[in-house]
Amino acid sequence: MRRWLEAAVLFGALAGCQAERPAFVSRAQETVADRLTTDPLVTARLQKPDTDKGAQPATFLDTQPERPDDLAAARRAARIWATVNGKPILEDEVRQACHYYLIEIRKLPEPLRSAKEKEILRQERDRLIEQELLLQEAQERLSKAGKQYLDKLKEAAGKQFDRQLRAYKTHYNLKTDEELKAFLREQGMSLEGIRRQKEREFIATEYLRFRVGPAIDSVTPAEVLEYYRQHPEEFQAVDRVEWQDIFIDVSKHPSREAARQLAEELAARARAGEDFAALAEQYDNGYSRTLKGAGAGQLRGQISPPEVEPYLFEMRDGDVGPIVELPTGFHVIRLVKRERAGRKPFDEKIQSQIRNQLRTEAVNRKTREILNRLKAQATIEIPASVP
Repeated sequence: MRRWLEAAVLFGALAGCQAERPAFVSRAQETVADRLTTDPLVTARLQKPDTDKGAQPATFLDTQPERPDDLAAARRAARIWATVNGKPILEDEVRQACHYYLIEIRKLPEPLRSAKEKEILRQERDRLIEQELLLQEAQERLSKAGKQYLDKLKEAAGKQFDRQLRAYKTHYNLKTDEELKAFLREQGMSLEGIRRQKEREFIATEYLRFRVGPAIDSVTPAEVLEYYRQHPEEFQAVDRVEWQDIFIDVSKHPSREAARQLAEELAARARAGEDFAALAEQYDNGYSRTLKGAGAGQLRGQISPPEVEPYLFEMRDGDVGPIVELPTGFHVIRLVKRERAGRKPFDEKIQSQIRNQLRTEAVNRKTREILNRLKAQATIEIPASVP
């Protein structure tokens, strides 16, 4: 909710800019070569930023990676995989956006690897198309609202990326920007490419968050209650226990009687209010020592050891049970909480669960509605040569 309110501050002036755009008229599809030689945006993407004082600075939406050093990378960077209202999405952008997924599938055997790569690239291309649609609408509306809103969004995007960058450098023990750039080049990536990718993701996400924000508030208490009534099968509890255990191993004590006495002493101390987890950490001879005293299993038939199960399902929350004797030792048990079989009560926890689910569904519907509208109004072209 807080993030949506922050976005509302940035986009608050857009309330008067809600008119629908007319559908775009289809244009004849241009070849890649024609686009590369005539579209200044594509040309800009293949060059380093112009540092000449008289040059016009690139907008935050169009900042591009540095020039690739080898011919193969240059061809990949120049290859258009889609255009959205005339704005190209390049192969290099798609591959860089899903770079780590592509690395992950390298170990797969062929032809599975190639098929999986095509699937990942296709999904990422489609995601970038949707992102471009959101960015274009965001830029259009922000331009109408005033430059200050665009500047605030750019600033927020830049700050988030800088935080991510510092964390990235710390994680990989990179001291300088030059070390970072060299490291990224080894991965087939560039700092400017990642910056552009992350800033565009941030802007598109925040704009979409603003647009779908009202859907979050649209869920009413009456709808929450109605969902609870209409879906009883989703709120059925099974008989379950959460319990704690201390195992005293006979073999680790002078005699069986000595082990029994220690178990009884620990049970008395737990009943007197001592912290059971602390006692388990100090005295347990089994697995509970490292699990803060947690017992193994929660459902009937899954409790280990099974000899303690009958006691657990007869105890009350917080009770320390009788000592359970086994050939190998003694178990001191405590019931933390029992959840009985039946329909879960319509308490605050269940209401919050339903509310979050309904909000998620509402946001997903609104998101799909927005993207479907933008796609219907847009001219989206995907070359036949693209996988």
